[in-house]
Amino acid sequence: MAQQYEAFEKKRILYFIVGLIASFMVGLGYTWSVVQTPIVQAMGGESVTATVALCYTVTVLCSTMSPTILGGFTKHLNIRQMILLGGLLFGLGYLFCGHIHSLPLLFITYGLGTGIGAGLIYPTLMGFSASVLPDKTGISSGLMSGIYGGAAIIWSPVLANMIESGGLTFTFNIIGIVCLVILIAASLIIQPVPEGYVEYKKSQMSVKSDTSGGQAAAPKPSVPDLTRGQMVKTSMFYVAAVAFAFGLTSGMMVISQASQIIQSGYGLTATQAAVYVSLFSFMSMIGRIVWGAVTDHTDKYVTLCIICAIPVLTMGFLAFSPGMIPAVICMALTALCYGGFGGTITPITADLFGSKYITENYGVMYLMFGIAGLLGPRIAVTLNNNGNYSRAFLVGCILAVISLIAAFLVRKKVKSFMK
Repeated sequence: MAQQYEAFEKKRILYFIVGLIASFMVGLGYTWSVVQTPIVQAMGGESVTATVALCYTVTVLCSTMSPTILGGFTKHLNIRQMILLGGLLFGLGYLFCGHIHSLPLLFITYGLGTGIGAGLIYPTLMGFSASVLPDKTGISSGLMSGIYGGAAIIWSPVLANMIESGGLTFTFNIIGIVCLVILIAASLIIQPVPEGYVEYKKSQMSVKSDTSGGQAAAPKPSVPDLTRGQMVKTSMFYVAAVAFAFGLTSGMMVISQASQIIQSGYGLTATQAAVYVSLFSFMSMIGRIVWGAVTDHTDKYVTLCIICAIPVLTMGFLAFSPGMIPAVICMALTALCYGGFGGTITPITADLFGSKYITENYGVMYLMFGIAGLLGPRIAVTLNNNGNYSRAFLVGCILAVISLIAAFLVRKKVKSFMK
């Protein structure tokens, strides 16, 4: 068995890089704002705008809910099979979408196809990142999440240029084929983490700690490996879920409504506001990587409390309608913390509920992104008062406070367990 672990370890960086490439491909889902208008034009014009926009909501819901709904089926599949199945759905979703001219088919191809495809691949890769590099779970999950969340920074101008030069059908044909080729190739190259490899690496780390010149750290009590069904029966799961869902809501509010907030509040044009939208997307990507790396070198629960606390301050400040520059700084910091959840949920889930079933457990935790995706934009739109989002920011501040309290409860529970 040790030989199997050593053989896997020699290629684990290669497998991780392949995972990053696959994550970059499914990050295409964040380019909806680029393709929405061409799709509206292809489907009949402005009269169907609201219906077409609903398609993206379906995509997000499918992406975040499919790991939980299909968990009973997918738990029998390994990472290669998950990427293959997800890649087929994702790539064919784009490919077929370029040849349809009815709204129901749009919801099937783009909404269900790409949504479920991404929902099968991305959570699986997040669980894989924590298992393939168990000695660096923070930075590995941060990179995987960052590549996924920041892919639109590269894909958006690529798609915009392709649509301008070749049209929507041409663009979706090329993108669909490229996704199919790359994701199928990734499924053939990547290898599942061998059973017991995480424990093997942890034992190696313990030996290195004992034989180092410094004093060995006190051993951490072992955490039982809980299945998805066992995890959702614990009180810790629901406290952590509140911390994640409510903590993500402020960031989702800012990222989803940034253009409208800046245009209505500070009189900028859509083109000018787009610069700040890109800035917030970049901050979200950086947050995934930076906060994930921080968890490898500090108490991950202190990190969780920090990224829950910052939105309390930023959303509270935004509620008082500050000037444009302070508002942009506050929204950028909120986006940074939003990204931080993407980089810390995986290592914290593994730490709380064990590493053995991290893929299926992360799939459940990934649902918190979907909940925040429903709450954040809805709060902003509902409480918008003729372009004044103060009430929405105040509600975001209150939810951030609840998230912070939940994060403190999680940290307190963990500290009591370690005594």
